[in-house]
Amino acid sequence: MMVKDIKPKPIKVGFFRNLDDSLSKNLFRSGNLVIKRKGDYLSVQGQPHSNMSLIIQGQVSVKISANGESLKVAKLGPGDVVGEMSIIDPKKASATARVISQDAKLWQITGAEFNDFLNNDQVAGFSIMKELAKGLCKRLRTYNERMLHSMFDDRSHYLEQDY
Repeated sequence: MMVKDIKPKPIKVGFFRNLDDSLSKNLFRSGNLVIKRKGDYLSVQGQPHSNMSLIIQGQVSVKISANGESLKVAKLGPGDVVGEMSIIDPKKASATARVISQDAKLWQITGAEFNDFLNNDQVAGFSIMKELAKGLCKRLRTYNERMLHSMFDDRSHYLEQDY
């Protein structure tokens, strides 16, 4: 469900909090506020996807699947972004994102809307891309740390098996 009659005001959630008020308002106008219900999908792994969603209210579960098994990789909430890769590199979704709270209020922008915004104001676009890159870097560092801990946990498990 799209929410139409919302007046642009500075959003101070997620990467928006680091943008100045006029840039925040202009970017806000380029996307749409939507309400998603529990169980609604924001993306499905392997399917075409072209929206970035900023979670304003609610929770979203992110899972990846391989060989018939599913692994929950994140539980996202207010301020978190999902789908940002799809507006930068439009490929099929790398994960399934689904609303797990009763309702989720999201600000969404399509890849086309985002590109139009960037093309109209490249200086502002640079600021936004920098904020998105910081978020992707943070996520990559978190996953690297998890993988490292997992590797050492597995390694110590096998080392303990030595007789």
